[in-house]
Amino acid sequence: MRGVYRKFFGGIVRQLGFLFFIFYLSFSPVRAQYLDFLYRYMPLPDRAAYSREFFQKNVDLALEARREMPWGSSVPEREWRHFVLPVRVNNEDLDSSRAVFYHALKERVQGLTMQEAILEVNHWCHEYVTYRPSDARTSSPLATMRTAYGRCGEESTFTVAALRSVGIPARQVYTPRWAHTDDNHAWVEAWADGRWHFLGACEPEPVLDLGWFNESASRGMLMHTRVFGDYDGPEEVMSRTPCYTEINVTGNYAPTSKVTVRVVDERQQPVVGACVEFKLYNYAEFYTVATKTTGDDGRASLTAGHGDMLLWVTERGRTALQKVTFDADKEVTVLLTDGQPPLSMDLDMVPPPVSVSLPTVTDAQRAENNRRLAREDSIRKAYEQTMPVEAWRGNHRVISRFLEKSENKVMARRLLDVLSEKDLRDVTADVLLDNAVITTDTSDIYCRYVLSPRVENELLTPYKSFFRQQFVGLGSPQVIERWCQDSIRLDSLHNPQHLRMRPMSVWGERTADPLGRDIFFVAVARSLGFPARINEVDGHVEYYQDGVWIRAFAPKDGGSKALTATLYLRYKPVEYYDNPKYYTHFTLSRVENGRAQLLTWPEETTWQQDFANGVELEWGDYLLTTGTRLASGRVKARIDPIRVQSDAWASFTMREDQEEPQVIGALNAEDLYFDQKTRTEKSLLSTTGRGYYVLGIVAPNQEPTSHALRDIGGCRQQLEQWERKMVLLFESADEVSRFNFEEFTNLPSTVEWGTDIGGRILLKVRREMKLESASLPVFLVCDTFNRVLFVSQGYTINLGEQLLKVISKL
Repeated sequence: MRGVYRKFFGGIVRQLGFLFFIFYLSFSPVRAQYLDFLYRYMPLPDRAAYSREFFQKNVDLALEARREMPWGSSVPEREWRHFVLPVRVNNEDLDSSRAVFYHALKERVQGLTMQEAILEVNHWCHEYVTYRPSDARTSSPLATMRTAYGRCGEESTFTVAALRSVGIPARQVYTPRWAHTDDNHAWVEAWADGRWHFLGACEPEPVLDLGWFNESASRGMLMHTRVFGDYDGPEEVMSRTPCYTEINVTGNYAPTSKVTVRVVDERQQPVVGACVEFKLYNYAEFYTVATKTTGDDGRASLTAGHGDMLLWVTERGRTALQKVTFDADKEVTVLLTDGQPPLSMDLDMVPPPVSVSLPTVTDAQRAENNRRLAREDSIRKAYEQTMPVEAWRGNHRVISRFLEKSENKVMARRLLDVLSEKDLRDVTADVLLDNAVITTDTSDIYCRYVLSPRVENELLTPYKSFFRQQFVGLGSPQVIERWCQDSIRLDSLHNPQHLRMRPMSVWGERTADPLGRDIFFVAVARSLGFPARINEVDGHVEYYQDGVWIRAFAPKDGGSKALTATLYLRYKPVEYYDNPKYYTHFTLSRVENGRAQLLTWPEETTWQQDFANGVELEWGDYLLTTGTRLASGRVKARIDPIRVQSDAWASFTMREDQEEPQVIGALNAEDLYFDQKTRTEKSLLSTTGRGYYVLGIVAPNQEPTSHALRDIGGCRQQLEQWERKMVLLFESADEVSRFNFEEFTNLPSTVEWGTDIGGRILLKVRREMKLESASLPVFLVCDTFNRVLFVSQGYTINLGEQLLKVISKL
């Protein structure tokens, strides 16, 4: 009985203690201090969209975790203030995830060290979320959780939010573009016991500082993170804004060197205030990964990995381009002369070499981690089985109820048709109801540019009913445009991250950055029945009138109807590249004020279907970029300026690497694997027959493997025409059970699945090919004379094309 009383009164004391803590917080100067810190650096869209109570609650929860978690008192004030307290991780929609995650995790991590807790939180994250690519809008952590998947930016946002909820400092690390392959990536760093460690979000490993991207990161040229507020940590500062500090963390992953750029004029005098863009070749463009401004001495500098970048330097209409090699070059001088346009040039770009160092993992640790991964996959898959409609993942109840109650079923379906896949997963009932209509207009113009609530990458919120009431009597898009110009103050300074501002927030604040103003204009125009859009190619805001699209907010000297002409691209085919693809082989950028802005055509754009027949462009200067990515990661690129002032023709071709495939290693075709189809052990030779074949060793539910298989699926027809086998092996039967075969139904019919018995084949491949890291997938082109002619390891984009390139030369 004494124990019962002790438990009863102990519970009362704990409750009183918690109530006193909440009462104390209500009047605490500490709470006010931290709330003031958040508001001091808060970007305008957050200040306008979320209540003060929302941020107060998050401060309270952060302080509660600091008090309750065993490591709370050991986290330094600087790390806590910048990496635990902030709600925002990157550009996601904010939600109440801190409360949900804290209550889900606080008991789970009790009794663990900080490093153990980081690993445990990541296992919890893996129970709920796995990788799948999606569009550029970043879901909120809870939306990602409901959906059960996300791209790397969403997985890392989700994981950082989970770690912060239990008082562990965490930040999202981002490489804006890889140097050795076409893509980017985001992951997580977490602070424990005096230092930062990294981990793959929702991809648990047995130890910290280990992920599939170790090798890729060792070849990275720039990795950074944005820190909320004015941060004074030990890392190199790349830039400071009123809202965040951007820091360079490349040295955590790869050898780095500093390059100083000295900009001079024709008299060899320093050019002050010149804009220096550091560009990496990626997705067939030279993408700006860092921007610096020269000081009084005409110098600007950057620390980066040991590879090549393109310097793009501008100042008052003057432009100069120059290649730079980090490590080899310590200081380079760039000459700016009057009237100097970008010149045609061939550029051979070399990425950093592999320099990976992996932490030790015992066989027992790996086995236990694999056991946990399998269990977590089963938990998540069981949840996914509760989703009746795949397209409405996590949002079935909202959408099905909307369809049931809709009086106009045809237009309700059309509304769902114009929403993106991600919108269908997190759109709310009030947004759907706000866009319910009685019209029967099913035309493409109406459905895409009036009915659709989606303007750009903003969070969908209801606004149409409100704007119809507020803007009664505005009889044309021109009147809406004038209202915006007269009533909305433009402020880019307090939104340096270019967060998408909600239309209702712009209305309330009467302040926005130019993109927020544009989104607001389109939202109001659609509310009043006028078709409007942000052009997906050039980013201009437009309205549709008298059968043509007219530009709003056009430059004062240009008028609303810009002069246009047609550009035709002629292409000289080379072997293998008969129809170059946009973003893979070539891109076109508009050059304004000396700086290049990529034109973002849809991903399916090709030379033959689009540019051969001509594309309409505004008069001006453009830059055509082409490139051939080699298996080593090197790029043979070229840039050519094009001026469009009337219909114009330009020619291009793809630079080739003339070297024939060389034998780079050996692999015994008699090696055995376990065949999934026959459930027997077979030799590679017995499956492939005499000749060439592709061997791949893959990993389930990992981003690099998913990308590789999708790339191969994209080349299905050509690979089937090759008529040779592709043998894809998992490391174990356990991994086979975790793999979602239904997600990759577009693979060539020549694919055969199996298991690498005891990991023997992979071990031989690593030893023979001198692969230093354990990264998967590994793909090889081999023949049954035991020769290896190509190898690719880890994260590689356009793998299917790389395989075809090698195959075409056999």
